[in-house]
Amino acid sequence: MSPGFGPALAAAFILASALLAPTSVRADDPMQLAVVSYGKIPAGSDFETELSQNTEIANHVDTALRDTLTAHGFHYQPEGTGLVFSINADPTGRRESSLSLGVNDQASAQVHIAINTNDTGQSTDTVPRGYRITLGVYERDSGRYVWRAEINDLSPDADPFSVTKPMVEKLVAALEKSVQPAN
Repeated sequence: MSPGFGPALAAAFILASALLAPTSVRADDPMQLAVVSYGKIPAGSDFETELSQNTEIANHVDTALRDTLTAHGFHYQPEGTGLVFSINADPTGRRESSLSLGVNDQASAQVHIAINTNDTGQSTDTVPRGYRITLGVYERDSGRYVWRAEINDLSPDADPFSVTKPMVEKLVAALEKSVQPAN
């Protein structure tokens, strides 16, 4: 065995052990986050929001998102030319839920398909409800999407009004990874 092989093997073993070790923090967190970034978002951008559905839950998310984005240096500018945060919020686990990462938006010809490969044979009427917030961020002028995310609270019968703020904070923390620092 070569002299450099032993330390390299030990480092690989430690790395593999760390990666394969169970993480109780993740297992206890009922929230799951999925993000797709298509480009950088300028720091301090102007933004406005639009609701996919005008519901009490969506309006609650809208208020929390505006407050959180403003606290992180973004500027709310309705009718502006900056970014648009398209918001969808709905309970999950029932037939009336929209599809993953947004709703079927016929105006923009976008179709989102979700396939559940974990079919338990259980009727969707008896599945416990969770809660999902979906955000799509696009540039008003070009219509080009720059960022999309979906966060789910998988707690049985999650109360949307009590979990919205922490869910929005996680979404904005994920968004900040796509923010281009100011020059």
